[in-house]
Amino acid sequence: MKNGKNHKKITRRQFLDKSVKVSAGLAVASVTSSFIPIGSDRFLALAAEKKKGLAPGMIGGPTGFEGAEKYQYGPDESAGRAIEGLRKLKADGKAPKKLVLMVPPGEVGHWENPHPPGAKTLKEMFFQETGIEVELVDTIDTEMGKKLVQDYQTGTNSYDIYGTWQNELGDLARSGALFAYDEFVDKYKPDWTDSKTGYIGGAVTVNTMMKSGGHYYGFHVDGDYPCFYYYRKDLWEKPKERKDFKARYGWELQVPDTWDQLRDISEFFHRPDKGLLGCVGLRNQYWGFAFWYPRYLSMAYPNQYYFDNNGEPLIDSDAGIKATEEYADSMKFMHKDAITWGWAEQYPAMAKGECAMIETFQNWSKFMDNPDNPAVYGKVRTFGSPGRMIDGKYIRRTVWWPAIGKAIATGGKYPEASYLLLQWLTSGKVFTFVVANPAGYLDPCRLTDFTDPGVVKSYKPYNVKTYVDVIEHAAPPINVPGVLEFQNALDQNLIEAAIGKKTAAQAMKDTALKWKKTVQKVGKDKFIEAVQSQNPAWPTVIDQPKIKA
Repeated sequence: MKNGKNHKKITRRQFLDKSVKVSAGLAVASVTSSFIPIGSDRFLALAAEKKKGLAPGMIGGPTGFEGAEKYQYGPDESAGRAIEGLRKLKADGKAPKKLVLMVPPGEVGHWENPHPPGAKTLKEMFFQETGIEVELVDTIDTEMGKKLVQDYQTGTNSYDIYGTWQNELGDLARSGALFAYDEFVDKYKPDWTDSKTGYIGGAVTVNTMMKSGGHYYGFHVDGDYPCFYYYRKDLWEKPKERKDFKARYGWELQVPDTWDQLRDISEFFHRPDKGLLGCVGLRNQYWGFAFWYPRYLSMAYPNQYYFDNNGEPLIDSDAGIKATEEYADSMKFMHKDAITWGWAEQYPAMAKGECAMIETFQNWSKFMDNPDNPAVYGKVRTFGSPGRMIDGKYIRRTVWWPAIGKAIATGGKYPEASYLLLQWLTSGKVFTFVVANPAGYLDPCRLTDFTDPGVVKSYKPYNVKTYVDVIEHAAPPINVPGVLEFQNALDQNLIEAAIGKKTAAQAMKDTALKWKKTVQKVGKDKFIEAVQSQNPAWPTVIDQPKIKA
């Protein structure tokens, strides 16, 4: 499991890419750098000039393949400012020869596999433009948080940049291991909220995924969203199915507006005696609770928060109980072993045509909607989490979770150079170039990603609109200090509710009691400060229902 509870069980990442590891390829220094010292002014002056294939006015970016120009950047763009900043640090003797990055196995391919044909690797491109090498330390994703805290607390300080789970940002920042980089944001002006190249969701995404306690600590590099519903379009369009559905439920079979309507569809198509499951979600340990979030979050306007502004848990309430009842009830339309099903069971079950619908993450289409799976190839479509009517408003909420992230190591010697590498990596053009590379598992999340032909082809055109919609409605998971204890308490109690060991009311009561103890452990004043800084940053979008009652 990703949280390290049980490493023997296969993770989603392991299942999808079988722990993709590309053999390391060090960037080869150019002939010029053999005779001119890398740190010299002459080298830096020639860095952009000698790079063939750059469009007029561009100072960096990929070359060597048709269409490379769209990923290139000038000195007044976010990536360009980062490269210029690094060149200046290099000239002033304030930059390292090498930056050491902790990365999960599935990220290595983005750095070391050239894509498309003719392109240099990301490591080679960065070295060519800055004279700084990138060393990747391949680390099991479930162990990144533990290892980075150990690295800091023992004073080992082996890394310049850590790999993280973004949902753990509050705890990791509180540990002291992460460097708060607010000053560099002001100085170098990244494009994260740019209306054309920024993150989808803009300031909401940045504030909920990259900040803790009002300060910048994390870098968003992975669009993980557990709010996608893949459905069998071929089944939904059959005239007899449509006729029978309307006769039974009184409305036309279509993408549901509400959770109740989703239940109708799940119930209608659930025919286990005929080899067809209604709607298969994940309800197993560590992963299942992510699919509880959207049900709970949509219970109030603008959001059903986890804690009020006084740090008191809000889940031991009608909202928490109803969301938990719905969550447990959905088990009726899944496989009999759903409480233990993970990615290795869910993804191929849909690919074989054994499910009418699945509730899952964004990349089923990337890995499974292909000619190798003829039962469903070309027959699947998607929609994001449904919602509910609250005081006359139609509220839909999704959630991001858990999402690979990056952070600057407090114990690193070169925080400014580390920041600039990460601003370069997370700039619109560079990040789109990165996620278009199929050799790694980082997922898209920038506006530019979803107009890129390579990304669209990989995730499928039908899923792009859903992907954007899901991100625009995304609230954060629990990501305040104490997150792992909050998360584990919720996880355990939801499992017990799902298998009937506890009522929904008891599960929420028990969770809230554990949450209160964790708040006291964290420190009430610090916890309240974190909650009050985060809650105003949540989404406020309201939709219009499409189905007439």
